[in-house]
Amino acid sequence: MANTLDNKWSQLGATLFEDLSEGVFVFDASLAVVSRNPALQRLLRLPAAVFAAPLTVRDLMLACARRGDFGPGDAETLAGAAVDHLLDAHTSFLAWPANGSDALRFKARETEDGAHIVFVIEEDVSSKPRPATSIRTGGGIEARKLEAIILSQIREGFVVTDVNAVIIDCNPAACEILGVPEEKLLGMSTFSFLPADDASHEVEDGIRNSLDDERIWSDETEIVRPDGTRRMVQSSITPMRGADGSIIGRIGVMRDVTARRNAERGVREAETKFRNLVEGSLQGVLIHRDTKIVYVNQSAARIYGTTAERMVGRSVLDYCSAEDLRRGEEGIRKPIAPAWKMRGRREDGSVVWVEVNARAVDWEGAPARQVTIVDVSEKQRAEEALLHAQKLESLGQLTGGIAHDFNNLLGVISGNLELLREQMDPRGDHASYIEASLRSVRRGAELSKRLLAFARKQSLKPELTNLNELVESMTTILQRTLGETINVEPKLAAEPWPTVIDPGQMENVLLNLALNARDAMPHGGRLLLETANLSLEQDLVRDPTVIPAGDYLKLTVRDTGSGMTPEVLAKAFEPFFTTKDVGVGSGLGLAMIYGFVQQSAGHIYIDSAPGAGTTIHLYLPRASQSFPARSGSKPKSANAPGSNEIVLVVEDDSDLRDLAVLLLNRMGYRTHEAADGQMALALLEKLPHIDLLFTDLVLPQGVSGAEIAKAARKRFPGVKVLFTSGYGESATFENVLPDAKVEMISKPYRREVLAKRLQEVLAS
Repeated sequence: MANTLDNKWSQLGATLFEDLSEGVFVFDASLAVVSRNPALQRLLRLPAAVFAAPLTVRDLMLACARRGDFGPGDAETLAGAAVDHLLDAHTSFLAWPANGSDALRFKARETEDGAHIVFVIEEDVSSKPRPATSIRTGGGIEARKLEAIILSQIREGFVVTDVNAVIIDCNPAACEILGVPEEKLLGMSTFSFLPADDASHEVEDGIRNSLDDERIWSDETEIVRPDGTRRMVQSSITPMRGADGSIIGRIGVMRDVTARRNAERGVREAETKFRNLVEGSLQGVLIHRDTKIVYVNQSAARIYGTTAERMVGRSVLDYCSAEDLRRGEEGIRKPIAPAWKMRGRREDGSVVWVEVNARAVDWEGAPARQVTIVDVSEKQRAEEALLHAQKLESLGQLTGGIAHDFNNLLGVISGNLELLREQMDPRGDHASYIEASLRSVRRGAELSKRLLAFARKQSLKPELTNLNELVESMTTILQRTLGETINVEPKLAAEPWPTVIDPGQMENVLLNLALNARDAMPHGGRLLLETANLSLEQDLVRDPTVIPAGDYLKLTVRDTGSGMTPEVLAKAFEPFFTTKDVGVGSGLGLAMIYGFVQQSAGHIYIDSAPGAGTTIHLYLPRASQSFPARSGSKPKSANAPGSNEIVLVVEDDSDLRDLAVLLLNRMGYRTHEAADGQMALALLEKLPHIDLLFTDLVLPQGVSGAEIAKAARKRFPGVKVLFTSGYGESATFENVLPDAKVEMISKPYRREVLAKRLQEVLAS
């Protein structure tokens, strides 16, 4: 044993001291510091100049005293006391480095050759008051050999082996790390603690080769203790030489880093779980410091149409739209900001609606802000579509009411003008005035009809329609109407699905859209009419329409014109909105088309941008039935007018009621009249017989024209019914008489039209 340790002291200074976490220095009888390890300067935090050779223990203590490490007082006196304590070898005292967080304990031990070894160890004394003078004496120990002192004091495990890796000396810390008492550890091979796997064989080969190459081996390895437990050990192995300089064994220093590695692994696993959770989240997450982005997950990058790499390093404000930039600045700077909705800016400059909240966090040891982002563009479009639909619905109700009253007024004017015309000489000057007035009434009626179309209250005659045939039949007309500078190009589906629409109104839709396209293409262009079968598996949100899932026959009308600005596009379907000069357009074209498509259970939206043309998309629901064989309509016979048939006239507008009664009487009918539903029901109970009920569909006092008709059919089973309405909305009367066909005439009606309809109903 003595032979193996004779030259150990000189080797310890080069190997063991290098790996110790404690500060160690050795001074001889002349007080000269003869050895020290790197940890000493780190713990004492003294300038490097202090450690320049030659260095005495007094120089070292004086540097600490002058800084105030030993408390208040004369530095020379305190330094001298410190040296005396170290020389006593029975001393333990504290120092408080001015720039350190913990106190340092100085522990001195004397060797048998008269040298002194001093250990400097960090000690937490935060709960203890600092004394006025920190140097004090304590209990002592007996002098022992240098090797024993070092091995018993250090926390690192220390083993000495022969050339075959058999342990011949060790310290208590090594026994604790390896889990074997000293009497059993001596004589064991260090390689016996390696796991039986390929990695361990590589470790063993590396250690053996280092001995052959006379170099230090250092690494972190896993060991298996005899009880089966595993530990992670950081080791450093140095060849040990004998007196003649030959290698006679190894000196090994080990440190148990299991707890540290487990903690690090726990942190890594937590970070991995966090990263997987955040990276896999559908919500966007970004972290910024002073608006500079330091982290972005993939969802956030996807929301803004870019990559995480491109976002990191940029300002978070770069991704706020110009409209909401100030709002974004306010939100991201608040300590805790509740969720708010704003417009973000994607990489390509487009706008994305996002719901955002922000909070303060600690990121990589410094304050930062975490921002959570949810893409709510679809939700925003749906909300805007709902608001737009509600707005148009309100406008429709208002427009329908106005059109109803307007039709009543036009009916009175038209009827009285026709009566005047009958009483005047057709060759007189007054006849031309009457004709001009009647033409104005007809234009007013057409305007009212467009208002009712927008309000979805026009009278439709829906039938199963082949849209391809309708488009083909209109192509020639449209080409002739638009002129030679615009090319009309139909692109039709091979086998279009049938749809139920009013074909006459659909032709008007195509004509109106073509005329709008012509105005947008003053120098010519192309107009594409395309049909296609389309199945939507889920709801489709299109500004300002939500199109439910289902089967549709889609009609696309696309021009190559000037296009619409976003401001114009937002109001395109509103009645009386027009971009044309005053007097050129009424602003009811697209409004009428919107109402017709909605009334036909379809959907419409516009895709347009300045310079990119305009595309109108119409989604018409697929009909469940197939195309039937065409059949001609049967002509209706008619009685001679004025055969003394009895007609009950029900009309709440007194002027229009008086006119209707006058016209019927002049046609040869006998009439009874009622101003509302209650009066009409009372008359039905009193009258012995009526041939025809001529009633307004919408009446005050809570009794509708449909209820009067049911009561009339019940009292007089053979009675005929002719409805009239200023709305003309088929949906309000299509099922009022399920056992009979419903007949109707829309207001305002001309005298000859009324006469013909009366004949047709009585003859049916």
